[in-house]
Amino acid sequence: MRRGAATRFRPAPPAGAAICLASLAFGAAPGAAGQAERQQAELNDRFGQARAAAVHLLAPRAFEEALDQFEDAVRRRERGRADERYRELLSEAGRRLESAERVADAARPVFDEALAAREEALRAEAESRTPQSWERAEDELVAAGRRFESGDPAAAAERAGRAAELYRRSAAAGWRDIFLGEAVQARAAAVAAGAFEAAPATFARGENLLAEGEERLEANRSDDNAAGTGDAAAATFDRASRIAALLDSVRRRDVSLERLFDEHEANLALLAESAGAAPARHDVAGTTERIAAAIEELLASNGRLDEAVQGGEARISELESNVATLQRRLSESQRQFAEVRDELLDLRAGNDRLREVWGLFAPEEGNVYLSGNQLILSLFGFTFQSGEADLSPDSYPLLIKVQRVIETFEGVTVRIEGHTDSDGADEANRVLSQERAIAVREQLLARVPIPSSRIEAVGFGEERPVATNETEAGRARNRRIEVRITLPGA
Repeated sequence: MRRGAATRFRPAPPAGAAICLASLAFGAAPGAAGQAERQQAELNDRFGQARAAAVHLLAPRAFEEALDQFEDAVRRRERGRADERYRELLSEAGRRLESAERVADAARPVFDEALAAREEALRAEAESRTPQSWERAEDELVAAGRRFESGDPAAAAERAGRAAELYRRSAAAGWRDIFLGEAVQARAAAVAAGAFEAAPATFARGENLLAEGEERLEANRSDDNAAGTGDAAAATFDRASRIAALLDSVRRRDVSLERLFDEHEANLALLAESAGAAPARHDVAGTTERIAAAIEELLASNGRLDEAVQGGEARISELESNVATLQRRLSESQRQFAEVRDELLDLRAGNDRLREVWGLFAPEEGNVYLSGNQLILSLFGFTFQSGEADLSPDSYPLLIKVQRVIETFEGVTVRIEGHTDSDGADEANRVLSQERAIAVREQLLARVPIPSSRIEAVGFGEERPVATNETEAGRARNRRIEVRITLPGA
């Protein structure tokens, strides 16, 4: 008989398919055989209904045993042995499924919270959008069901509570992907394009809209208004990217593009004035054409104005020189445009991302620094109850910032370190710091699409202070979480 997590059972074959197989093998099944065939089809439907009612999670062992009997019967019939034993297996499968349904009905009051959280996660499409988080929740609920079947409702309730929290995290990640996923992708594209420098005001508006969407979802995970905020954030980040693309050749130089054009327009205006032609406002080509027309007029009148010949020739030479100078400057500006564009294309995106991280955390939240190939977030803004490891909801905004930092870089490994002050016993502090680091790790795993093997949690207790333990301010800085992000290729 098979053993393992109930969530990974092979689905029972559809009723229609089972009947079709029997017809091909035996033709129409009269009498008892036909009754057994109908029983198999009905059982197949009942297993589907039981799954929809989460019986496989609330009574996994009983459900598994029933499914074993049913699958044994189906295989026996497929081998052409629709005999008495086949009918006995079907009957036994039906009885065991009824037993599983009774256990599940008895378990539902204990599992109400977890089942409600699971329904929310299903509405948030967590099964497809955050599959790893969803699987952890499913496995935890199966473990709770096994505890209930073993006659330990207290342990079942405890594990069901854990499953409920995992489902809620999975649902939160699913809603975030539904409502804010496009905005997050648009933001990543804007960062890659350098929009936070080229279009800082627009980029900041996008950040504010994204943060507003995060807050809406934090307050109400299925808030439809978050969709509008997410769409607005995505549109704003897209606009910032377009601005960055238009200005992708602009860099800080001794001569800016704006100043260069100002000089060009001033020279053209001077030429136009000298030639007696009105400059075309903000139209280089038009002004040049007017200057050329004025020069031609001067040349035509040269024969009639003998006294002005030498002066006219000097003026023409001066105008030609100015035009050549203007052409050289225009050519130089085009060359500068090309150089700036090439330089921007060659910039390492990692430099931009690091500048963003350094500006992300407020002084009261923590410090950010590089040590070798590690980006270290030394955060004393996380809040816990004294002596407890449950992360306070007040810490979620800081957690979201850590999440953004990890998502900014690809292929990283992360170590969450917990630290305490010197109050209390050494071993108790070490255990507490370990539990707090694990709590932060679990929150990040529920939010960041990173394999659990690439993020670890350790506790150092009071071993590694960064300030004196003689003052409250120093102890507050020693009670911290350090997130060490190892950057590949840094």
